[in-house]
Amino acid sequence: MTKHSSLKIGVLRIDDSLPLYVAEKDQLFQKYGAYVELIEFGSASDQSKAMEAGELDGMMTDMIVQNLIKKGGIDVKTIALALGATEKEGRFLVISSPHSSIVEPKQLVGQSVMISENTMMDYLIEQYERHLKLDSSEITKIHLPNLSLRVDTVLAGKEAQAAILPEPLASYAVAQGANIVIDDTTLGENFSQSVILMTQKNITENRAVIENFLRAYNEAIKQLNQHPEKYFELALKVANVPEILKGHYAIPVFTPNCVPAQENVERISDWLVSRGLLDKAFPYEDLVETSLEEQ
Repeated sequence: MTKHSSLKIGVLRIDDSLPLYVAEKDQLFQKYGAYVELIEFGSASDQSKAMEAGELDGMMTDMIVQNLIKKGGIDVKTIALALGATEKEGRFLVISSPHSSIVEPKQLVGQSVMISENTMMDYLIEQYERHLKLDSSEITKIHLPNLSLRVDTVLAGKEAQAAILPEPLASYAVAQGANIVIDDTTLGENFSQSVILMTQKNITENRAVIENFLRAYNEAIKQLNQHPEKYFELALKVANVPEILKGHYAIPVFTPNCVPAQENVERISDWLVSRGLLDKAFPYEDLVETSLEEQ
């Protein structure tokens, strides 16, 4: 990689990507000599396809996606956490229709919950069921990957009475009258993480550039945490915050210099094996790069 060639990083327009946009806006990548091009995708599947096609050097995603990309033959490693250092970061809600009487987890038994199969939200529902001792066999999962359609469907309360949603869509649904059934930031266990991946090829061949990328990324997190008001309008745009929520939206707090804990990585890997999505779990060391200077 020459000095001025760019790292192409795939991003989704969600909260988790915000530090990357801050680093771009404040020219922190240039400051540290890591020239970065953020490439936006409308869906996680399109982003994964671009990674698998060799069109990206890295991406902001989750470790379920990482495992599946790695299974497909693209060697990628997590170099940093986006959200999820603690259970308070990266909020997901299970909500029920405003027309529903489902207001606590045990009432989900015998009901249907809208998810997206073989994704982080599918994994999370299963973790909530285990944690809250709910009978998984008595809760029907309905595959509805389009998040906007999932919101509209649960608010209408027709095909299903409940759904799992990420922020800020979860808060939007609640603002429209939906009931909070499960808030995973209150469960006392850290289930969800989003991460920054890089190809092993880049980590090996362009180590100094990747370390400079991390310096910029971590400085962006610190700036964002210290001066959230400065980046409020940017955050609204990046996260596609609905108009109704703009007066209530709070920028998440991110944790700099952090990679996922081994227990969280192994729990995801074990779930993928249990689902038949992996033949066997990848070792932690094959999924997470712990030797870079800036983490």
